[in-house]
Amino acid sequence: MNGEKPYDFVPFPEGRPDRKQGAGQDKLDARLLSGTLELTLHTLTPVHVGLGYSDFIKAGNQEYLAALQASKPIREDDTTRRRYLIPGSSIKGAVRSIVEAITRSCIRITQSKHRPYIPQGYGGCMSVNDLCIACRLFGAQDYQGHVSFEDAVAPKGSLVLMGTPLLWTPARGGRGLPPRYLERDRAKGRKFYRHARPPSGADPRACIKSGAELPLRIHFLNLSEAELGVLLTALGLHPDHPFPIKLGGGKPVGLGSVQVKCQRINLLQGADALKATGRLGQAHTPVGSDLDAFLVRCANAANALIDDDALGKLETILDKAGLQKTAPADPY
Repeated sequence: MNGEKPYDFVPFPEGRPDRKQGAGQDKLDARLLSGTLELTLHTLTPVHVGLGYSDFIKAGNQEYLAALQASKPIREDDTTRRRYLIPGSSIKGAVRSIVEAITRSCIRITQSKHRPYIPQGYGGCMSVNDLCIACRLFGAQDYQGHVSFEDAVAPKGSLVLMGTPLLWTPARGGRGLPPRYLERDRAKGRKFYRHARPPSGADPRACIKSGAELPLRIHFLNLSEAELGVLLTALGLHPDHPFPIKLGGGKPVGLGSVQVKCQRINLLQGADALKATGRLGQAHTPVGSDLDAFLVRCANAANALIDDDALGKLETILDKAGLQKTAPADPY
């Protein structure tokens, strides 16, 4: 085992998680923002989200037993076709991980053997009246989140068969956390994989190819400008801190690098919508310089919730320049 590790850690922010009661979803709050983000996912490397089983796939004159890419039947032009996609749940999980890393959010741990290694006060949120920002945005036990992610459906012709190196479970059979994850007997932080070019290997996977453009819609309900700014930052859309994110499986071997682009924001509720329409429930869509100004305003408001050091470290780990290197093909 040798070579540079393809990951690094974002240290936990100083201080305990900032917990408070969520705004709730029982009604639209005129003081808060509700609407839809219309985005595009641009795949910088192939993306693989496993369907859960393998099957034979023909490539050229040969057949390979390969891990299948997530897909579902979609009705198009009076015909039902199976289309490949990145599930909204997979995108939501990746974005939540980033929100947790750059804010003072709890650590949702289910294994008791890991609890001694986390900072004091960072245990999972236990009450719906006392939630960290990640739990308020994405949900917690007995509390529905304020953001929902649609599936991102890939265009036709986006599937590619790749051979990637075999992956191994970290710290197999070990107790607690491996020493390289620790510093002074405490967890170093949250783990993120760097961007890199995928190496070749003997493990066949069906993937959405690099260079594909997938539309994505994220719906949000009753968010403050600061909370929406945190969500946009975690998508890599902060004007001063842009970065690609990583989705799906195979992250250690370079899969899953995605650049998010904002196309539109449709506001159904909030100060801008009310000012533009004079009544609730009618969408207002900032465009051009208005959209840029709105993104900047939300990003500036999010500064109160984001830890600068954590965001800076994450931005370094997810630097797009990592794509100039190839991920390790051997155990490390």
